[in-house]
Amino acid sequence: MYFSTKLGLLSFLVLLMLACAPIPEKPGGGIGEIYGVIKDESTGQPIPGVTVILIKEGSSAQSDDAGVYSHRSLTTGSYDLKFTQNGYADLTLHDVQVGYSEHYKLDVILKRSSLSSQDFSERRRGTVTYSTQSNKGEEKELPAEAPEPVLPQVRTHQRTVAPLQAASHNDNEEFPYFLDYLKRFSDVPDVYHRDFKDRFTVRIVDGNDKPLFNIPFTITREGKTLWQAVSYTHGENVVFPGIMFPAASSDRLHVNIHHYGNTVYQEIMHHFQRITEIKLNQSFQTSEISLDLLFILDTTGSMCDEIKQLQDNIYSIYTRIKNYFQSVPIRFGLILYRDQGDRYLVKKHQFTESIDEFQLSLDQVSCGGGGDNPEDLQTALDEAVQKMDWAKDACKLSFLIADAPPHLDYDQDFTYLDAALAANRKGIKIYSVGASGLNIPGEYVFRQLSALTYSEFIFLTYGESGESDGTGTGKVSHHTGGNYESQRLDDLVVNSVKKELSYQLPAERIARRSFDPGLQEGYLKIRLDNLWIQIIKGMKETMTEEPVAVLAPIETPEEELFDLALYLQQMSTVTLLENYRLKIVERERLEEILEEMGLSLTGILEEGDYETLFRLLKSNIIFIGDLNYAGMDPVIFMRAVSTETGALLAAARIRL
Repeated sequence: MYFSTKLGLLSFLVLLMLACAPIPEKPGGGIGEIYGVIKDESTGQPIPGVTVILIKEGSSAQSDDAGVYSHRSLTTGSYDLKFTQNGYADLTLHDVQVGYSEHYKLDVILKRSSLSSQDFSERRRGTVTYSTQSNKGEEKELPAEAPEPVLPQVRTHQRTVAPLQAASHNDNEEFPYFLDYLKRFSDVPDVYHRDFKDRFTVRIVDGNDKPLFNIPFTITREGKTLWQAVSYTHGENVVFPGIMFPAASSDRLHVNIHHYGNTVYQEIMHHFQRITEIKLNQSFQTSEISLDLLFILDTTGSMCDEIKQLQDNIYSIYTRIKNYFQSVPIRFGLILYRDQGDRYLVKKHQFTESIDEFQLSLDQVSCGGGGDNPEDLQTALDEAVQKMDWAKDACKLSFLIADAPPHLDYDQDFTYLDAALAANRKGIKIYSVGASGLNIPGEYVFRQLSALTYSEFIFLTYGESGESDGTGTGKVSHHTGGNYESQRLDDLVVNSVKKELSYQLPAERIARRSFDPGLQEGYLKIRLDNLWIQIIKGMKETMTEEPVAVLAPIETPEEELFDLALYLQQMSTVTLLENYRLKIVERERLEEILEEMGLSLTGILEEGDYETLFRLLKSNIIFIGDLNYAGMDPVIFMRAVSTETGALLAAARIRL
């Protein structure tokens, strides 16, 4: 890979820190961290429940089941820490220096003690209170020459580079913009150009509308099987007829499900509906979910900094996921790849439940090789999708971290598109992470991979506020607009896992996302624009006249979403009036006319008597919207219904 003109990320950040004065931290809080793993000296096993005290600040944290502790939001300065746990000798460390945005890894090995924490402290002063059957509570003076206990060992590793910052983009949630992107870069070389536009979604739920995970379904036409796949954790999967079965017509399609005695044969009206919901009319518990998490790493010479960051953060990632989903088994796997002619092409580490074993494998990874820009990503994807021992009932997530597109000149039978389609069939998501130096063809390929596997394109950011073509030191090609929020890459990985697993959790265990419309207006506008583009496009396929429309109040059963529903209602009215050739019946006029007739819009909608609106208002469309939660995220579902016939004209659903 070419990197003669590219400073490594570490060099770039060090130069940047030398050239720029640190940004002042807020009083009482910062962005530094002290974290690490606490282990038993004799067994090497992690020690849970160790209290880690910041002595001067008076704050404390406890190590979790993996022995991991963390003190975060620290300002620049010096810290004294005390590690204490019954059965172990206390340890106090002084003058741990944390710089601005620095994350200091402090691994500790504690020595077992026959004395309690209190006893050990007193022994250091020269006395000890002990208990026996014959002399309970008696104090004895220790000899002055009593040797000091052997202090526990401490291993430290300090990170001097600030954590990588990243942002994510979901092309399936902003699909009209994705189609515009594909059209904009339709002449990009060294990629496979395919027809993405004719897309629809299959959603599978039980009798209580809970999403059903890992349910096999088949797409057929006139009895012929065209596509087979399974539902992801949110009960859905995405189908691209122009890619998955391009030789067949996409008219008169059906979805077929045979599962636990349920048999469904349902027509797909994807030209205007886009979402086909299949309800299995019973409630049943799916099998206990587990998590398979695979990292696919480009290990060529320009990827040293990204690899180092993952090595430093994997314990933290594991611990935070495990703390949130305590009963979910987690396995980690690893695929390392370079290019043909390098020291190795692909190295595979099968899934393991041992975080220590995985950390050891990861710590042994080094970077090297490369030389030209593309790498043999297609061979790596073949190994990842086809040859890893993915558990059948697991939530299957992979994170591809790379800074180069694939070689397409190796005459390989299994392409990156084949890998994406195979992953879709198996329910594997490929989160593609574009690292520093990823060019436009690389972005194009990465976004195809993520779109086909219903996941997200993630790109590293370096203080950018807009788009980038990937040229220049520390840049990643990303043409996703400027409406994104950067966060730590490890935070983004953890949050992605939380989102995927949350769909299968009881509502009371989900930490749901909240929105402040005033602070997130730009983001919400983009999401709503995407919603209405899909609705209007569907209407144009079935209506030719300029319609008069009623926008019903967006309903929600969740009290905490009331303000957001009202805000989306108001913003939708403005969007429809400003951007589309249709007339909106003013809400005040609608309420006045219905009141005069002794009617209510709620009653009309419940009765499905849309014709009343057609007679009273001469409106031929009513937009009906619902706002609810799906997993962690608020979701708005909008339908356009003909008031003349009651027929569904268009439907779209957007996660906020």
